[in-house]
Amino acid sequence: MDSPKIMVMGVGNILLSDEGLGVRFLDELQKTALPENVELLEGGTAGLELVHLIQEVDYLIIVDAINAKAEPGALFRFQPGDLQVIPEQYEVSFHQIGIIEVLAMAKVLGQAPQTLIFGVQPKSLEWGMDISPEIEALFPRLVEIILKEVDSIQRDGKFSSTMN
Repeated sequence: MDSPKIMVMGVGNILLSDEGLGVRFLDELQKTALPENVELLEGGTAGLELVHLIQEVDYLIIVDAINAKAEPGALFRFQPGDLQVIPEQYEVSFHQIGIIEVLAMAKVLGQAPQTLIFGVQPKSLEWGMDISPEIEALFPRLVEIILKEVDSIQRDGKFSSTMN
């Protein structure tokens, strides 16, 4: 059986400090030995042009800033279907076209990957290229979590059941 195609996408605007954490995180993840069937994609703030890129993929793991009015560095793990249960005050994405619209569009076009989203509460959204130390400190743990998800997909054909 072929290995499933797995994509880890970092989303965000690197000009707004922690808003770019998803993209910055990929640099950290790149230092790890990843299986050949895992592809990294910088989603940046790209909107609908991401649709055709994710249609080829079986499993999509997204890392993004999420404003849940929580402690900086707080980590949330959810699937797109869970969004209905998220309270109104959550801003799921600071980008013009949210990743949820992209997934919805992929589904309409017939092919949307199984998707898991890791949202990190940013500390600063000021102009600037630097990530807050609190956010950067989370990256090694996030690398471990993502590698565990990749293992789970390779082994069981699905995302793991918990984050820990």
